[in-house]
Amino acid sequence: MAEEKQLTVDEFLKAIIDLDGRFELVRGVAYAFAGATEGHNVIWSNVLTVLVPSGKRKGCRTTSSAAVQTGPDTVRHSDVVVDCGPPNAMALTASWPTIVVEVSSSGTAVFDYDAKLREYQGVESINTVLEIESEIARVKVHRRQESGTWTDETVEEFGIAIPLTTLATSITLNEIYDTLEVKPRPRLQVVQNNPSKSM
Repeated sequence: MAEEKQLTVDEFLKAIIDLDGRFELVRGVAYAFAGATEGHNVIWSNVLTVLVPSGKRKGCRTTSSAAVQTGPDTVRHSDVVVDCGPPNAMALTASWPTIVVEVSSSGTAVFDYDAKLREYQGVESINTVLEIESEIARVKVHRRQESGTWTDETVEEFGIAIPLTTLATSITLNEIYDTLEVKPRPRLQVVQNNPSKSM
C-alpha cells in the first residue's frame, strides 16, 4: 500500500486555496470532508448571525470554515471561528482564534472529535469551544478557566443563555436552531411494574 504524501502546513494551505469544499491537514496528511446537510449549514449560519455583531464591537472577525493551525503539521477547518488577532486580508489561518464552533454531522462523524478538541484546547488563544449537534438539540460547551484547566457543560434546554464572555454576549439554542425542527435527545424512561396488579 502506497504511503500517503506528507504535506507541510504551507503546502497544504497553498494547495487548497482555490479548491471548493472543506479540507483538513492532520499530522501532515490532507483529508476532504463530505458535503454538509442543510441543517448543518443553517446552524453555522445562525451562529454567525449572532456572533458577527458582537465580534465587531470587540474588534474581532467571525468567519465560517476558517482554518485554525492546531499543531506543527495540523490544520483544522472549524465551522465558525472568532479571530481577535490583527486584521490581515491575506491570512490563510486565524491569527488569534478565541471561540471555535464545530457542528457535528454524519460527514464528520468518522473523525475523532476528542482528538480535535484536545488540539483546540492546546491553542493558547482559544478559550471556548462549542460542539453543536445538528440532528438533536444539544450543545457541549468547553471553557478555559483562569487556572488553565477546562470545564465542560451540556445544554439541552431552549431559552437558556450560553455566556460567551470573550464577546460579552451569549447565545441560546433558540438562536442556534432557528428555522430548524430539531428534537431533544431521547430520554430513557423506566417503567415499573406493580406486582400487586399482576396477581
